[in-house]
Amino acid sequence: MATIQLGGLASGINTNALIDGLLQVERRSIKLLEQQKIRFQAQQGVLATLSSKLASLKSSAQALSLSADFHKRAASSSDTTILTAVADSTASVGTYTIAVDELAKARSVQSAPFASPTATVTTGTLTITLGSTSTHITIDTTNNTLEGLKDAINNSGAAVTASIVQVSTSDYRLVIQSKNTGIANAFTLSGSLTEPGGSLDGTTEVQAARDAVFFVNSLQITRSSNVVSDVIPGVTLTLLKGSNSPNGTLDTSDPSSTVTVSSDTAAIKSSIQKFVDAYNEVAKLVNDQLKLNPTTQKQGALAGDPVLRGVLSRLRTVISNPGGHETTFAYLSDIGIRFEKDGTLTIDDGKLTSALTNNPTEVSSLFLSSKNGLGKRVPDLVDDFISTVDGALTFRQNGIDTSITAIDKKIAREEERIAALEKRLIDQFTTLERLISQLNAQSQFLSRQLTTLTSSRRSQ
Repeated sequence: MATIQLGGLASGINTNALIDGLLQVERRSIKLLEQQKIRFQAQQGVLATLSSKLASLKSSAQALSLSADFHKRAASSSDTTILTAVADSTASVGTYTIAVDELAKARSVQSAPFASPTATVTTGTLTITLGSTSTHITIDTTNNTLEGLKDAINNSGAAVTASIVQVSTSDYRLVIQSKNTGIANAFTLSGSLTEPGGSLDGTTEVQAARDAVFFVNSLQITRSSNVVSDVIPGVTLTLLKGSNSPNGTLDTSDPSSTVTVSSDTAAIKSSIQKFVDAYNEVAKLVNDQLKLNPTTQKQGALAGDPVLRGVLSRLRTVISNPGGHETTFAYLSDIGIRFEKDGTLTIDDGKLTSALTNNPTEVSSLFLSSKNGLGKRVPDLVDDFISTVDGALTFRQNGIDTSITAIDKKIAREEERIAALEKRLIDQFTTLERLISQLNAQSQFLSRQLTTLTSSRRSQ
């Protein structure tokens, strides 16, 4: 709106206030449009939030549609200082007694002492052989220091690592160790550097390569690694402690631990809880829109919207309907999941735990069935609402977007009309002020002439 600069000096009328008042009346239509836009934006915000919560519900239902969720296993070790155990969904429920006689070890050798890490070493060749693979390393004048030899070994690609250990102020040793444990991963050194007079002449073995020896339910097992995943199907064992005097036989000196593999009901219950929580978030949002605000005495922005009411009604129907293909559990209420009066879901933990412990397969069918399991029915229904192609909420949001765009155009046209009216009023009142000013000037002139004439007659 342009700044009005009239003062009504000639007419005595407060033209600024008069024009402003007239324009304020004209702007009522814009205020009504802006209020309508605010209502649409509030509806758009609710629909966006609802779509997000429905997407979360879909994700939680899809997570329950994976069979692995209902076959999760938990493995525990009675003494985690001896070994730890982890199970996947393929593991069978059971108990295993495991005794560890010897841990797998990597071969390690050390060189004779060097005065410093930069001490000069002889030039020549070093061959590292592991199984049928030999790696050849050349030491020349560009790398003939202890540090250079270490780096050359580490950069060679051989399955060993080299490091420098400081024993004392002037005693530095090159230590070479297999990257992997077990007898099969032991290495040998050869070449001119290992011959008499060579830098690695006098290298001694610090640790011999050893395989892990342990017993599962008294059955002896030998592996090259302390991480074992091919003995108990679906279970990975990590051996941490062996006997102080290993002898390859099972005896009382071998530290032992009991590994128990069981159904991981906690993980399944957590997935079900996420599904229930996601549904309750949707129910709460819809219910909040329908409630009467005690302060404003108004309902939510979408209180009367049929799409909003349809979301909760259809979801409740889908969740309440029977599912699965077993006879023991046909409804969610059979496993402790039921509707409360306010439309939210609650879980009877004891009933759900009992169902998962005693009939896990039948519980899973409520969610997994490809035709009528909740893991399929709920996502399919949610897609009816939030699909970007033909979802009911998407269609509603697009309609509101169109309405907001139309309102913006109307407001722009009204602003243009009012700006033109303002200019017209300013021009008209300016002309009026000029005319009144001219009339006032003429009146004053006539008054002066009349006064002069009257005075002249009196003087005669």
